[in-house]
Amino acid sequence: MTDSIRVFHTKDGLEVNLVQKKGYKQSVVSLAAKFGSLSDHFINEKGELEKIPAGTAHFLEHKLFDKKDGDALVQLANVGADGNAFTSNGLTAYYFSAYQNIQESLSILMHFVQEPYFTEASVERERGIIEEEIASYQDDPFTVLYQGLLTTAYPKTALAEDIAGTAESLQEITPELLYRVHRSFYQPRNLVLTLVGDFDFDTVRQWVENIQEEVKVEPALRQEGLPVGPINARSNGSGQKEMAVSLPRMGLLKKLHRVPGMSTVEQVQLAEMVLDIVLGEQSDWYQDCYQAGIIGDDFDYEVTIVDSYAYMTFFAAGEELDKQEKLIRERLEKIEEVMARSGDDLRLLQKGLIGESIQSQDRLSRQGLDEDFLLYGYSLFDKMKLITQFKQSDLLAYCQVALEQGPLTRFIVKKSR
Repeated sequence: MTDSIRVFHTKDGLEVNLVQKKGYKQSVVSLAAKFGSLSDHFINEKGELEKIPAGTAHFLEHKLFDKKDGDALVQLANVGADGNAFTSNGLTAYYFSAYQNIQESLSILMHFVQEPYFTEASVERERGIIEEEIASYQDDPFTVLYQGLLTTAYPKTALAEDIAGTAESLQEITPELLYRVHRSFYQPRNLVLTLVGDFDFDTVRQWVENIQEEVKVEPALRQEGLPVGPINARSNGSGQKEMAVSLPRMGLLKKLHRVPGMSTVEQVQLAEMVLDIVLGEQSDWYQDCYQAGIIGDDFDYEVTIVDSYAYMTFFAAGEELDKQEKLIRERLEKIEEVMARSGDDLRLLQKGLIGESIQSQDRLSRQGLDEDFLLYGYSLFDKMKLITQFKQSDLLAYCQVALEQGPLTRFIVKKSR
């Protein structure tokens, strides 16, 4: 059941993870930069602190595919690989899946990510494309709800900005800026290359080292990109927007405290397990609320914990949002009481999560693109071990440190009149 994971570094500091999947025909390869939408400053070549416009990481993700000799996606397709990319708050990842010509596809990936090519014309053209993308988001109720919730909870911070930026911030992005940002954040020691498939370790190592020696990496600026500092939420707040929706929608956000001395991945696992027990579909609370028609299938919750911020979010829809909010608040206020008698629920949850994790190991893209692995080095198997090791006392102790009583931030998407 366990996968063999081998790690090595190239001479210039590129981290390489090889996840062995014996007997699999497909391979998934990703090259990720630890640079996402929250990185908003860097030290430029003059030694000055320079602001990064909102949307730059996402813009750079789009533009790195454009090369002097054509589109890198087309080049990948020509050798039988299916390529793509994504930008999150903490990283930007470029990847492909393929059944053949892995070495050729790997070479294309490593070259186009590390060898930028920008022109005034191509940057101007991309602005128009992304402006249309941003406009399309404004018609999506959940995107408006989620971004509105973050903007209300974290006003005037990078979290309040959409990953794609704004029409105004895009005007600040130039080829020169993109080159400077790339030189700051796309140095080999800030990249992680992950290969998932049936590989021979020595062969792959030789491939990677040979290709990396061919890549023309620009020397780093005086100092690389600055780490993202703590982002603090306001204690409460509320906001709303009217849209053409069939039912009003609500988002609630509860700030979490990070637990000193505990890894980010452990905290996420504990917080998610707590919510599954307290609010999950198998809980008595959920079943009672569902049977009473107070909450429906659209009720959901998420945990987000990174180095600079941590929060839980809750989502619901319906005509009785105030009643739903009251029930969620009251349930959260009893969270320690619920966890103190959750022994049987925890054991059932652990069995279910282990089953899901085993199934996930068959999805190669899940392993090759897992942010916990790319950012923190925790594989799916590592997380599965964590799940089995946690005891009821661990979950209760987590609640006592990470959670505190207090108001929630709220954002509502109302029906247009």
